Amino acid sequence: MEWLNKKSLRQSFFLITALFLCLGLLLAGISFAVCIKFRNSTPVSPQFEISLDEEGKITSGTSAVTDPQTSEQNSGIGNLVTILQFTLPVFWVILSLLLADIVFYNLKLKRPLAVLQAGAAKIQRHDLDFQINPCVQDELGQLCRSFEIMRRELHKNNRELWRQMEERKRLNAAFSHDLRNPITVLKGSAKMLQKGLDQESSASPLLKESAALLTEYTGRIETYVELMTSAQKLEEIECRPLPCDPSTLQAELEQSLTILSTGSKKNLKISNTIHTHQVHIDKQFFYDTAENLLNNALRYASATIAIEISYQKDHLSFRITDDGPGYPAALLQKGPTPFLREASSANEHFGMGLYICKLLCEKHNGSLTLENTPHGAKATAIFNYPPSN
Repeated sequence: MEWLNKKSLRQSFFLITALFLCLGLLLAGISFAVCIKFRNSTPVSPQFEISLDEEGKITSGTSAVTDPQTSEQNSGIGNLVTILQFTLPVFWVILSLLLADIVFYNLKLKRPLAVLQAGAAKIQRHDLDFQINPCVQDELGQLCRSFEIMRRELHKNNRELWRQMEERKRLNAAFSHDLRNPITVLKGSAKMLQKGLDQESSASPLLKESAALLTEYTGRIETYVELMTSAQKLEEIECRPLPCDPSTLQAELEQSLTILSTGSKKNLKISNTIHTHQVHIDKQFFYDTAENLLNNALRYASATIAIEISYQKDHLSFRITDDGPGYPAALLQKGPTPFLREASSANEHFGMGLYICKLLCEKHNGSLTLENTPHGAKATAIFNYPPSN
């Protein structure tokens, strides 16, 4: 069948169908002829033999009288043969077409489809260290070759992306390390200068203001470097879900969130769904996400913050809403990214809180969804349980 592998799908389908159809028509003709011959050889009624003279007058006659029961059986057999005479050809033609489809699938479709399906499954598992070899030379073979080209490009892009990520990590680490000592010296010098100017009564107000501004912006740079270091450490940390009792998780979280909201003059409401079974979750990931989302809500809420914790069969969700101005359009469009904040905002959090929440949720095979409501902002953090549970 090597010659068939070189044919296109259309040509192969036509050849296989024509071959099996000819075979079906041949069997149909044979069965039709056999039925006719069998029917003619079966007596179905009494037989008479008459002799005529030259004038056409009957001279003698004989009859073969058959048994009535035998005659009825022969009549039934004759009817059955008549039915088979017309149904068997149709049966052979339909059977030949079905066999043609089965043979076409097994010879032309089964192997390449299995290769493509196996390749797609490996790509879905982020495994690109394999090769797709086209086993046929038809359209599916071309599809396999195109699939292999796509796999190579994905593998190349992934390696390049991995290289860029590693390079970025090294650059951030070197940047943070090299800036830490100069910033510490600069911050200390600025504080000493500001302290000396405060003690000097003759110092001009402009000089004091400049020293205070220098101290403030040195602190901002120091905070920026610390956030870069924290983000790098979070990207390297591993998620380790462990069995946890929901009531204990709820009590610890409520205590932590209540302490965080103390003194904010904001009304905090916490509710949760009843769940009696253990959940598998990384408690530190969950607590850090909840605390970061609450801190963000405390900064922007006008008066009320509502928190809802929901225990589902396959995930744990933490939903927080506030009555503040809502998330900016740039944040909703781009999603949480490091060091993203509103241009008009004076806070110094550099957008890291929401980015940390997003990173922790994704490491827990979950997600972070941000949206605006008619009354404010809403954030939903999903923590999926491990597949084994």
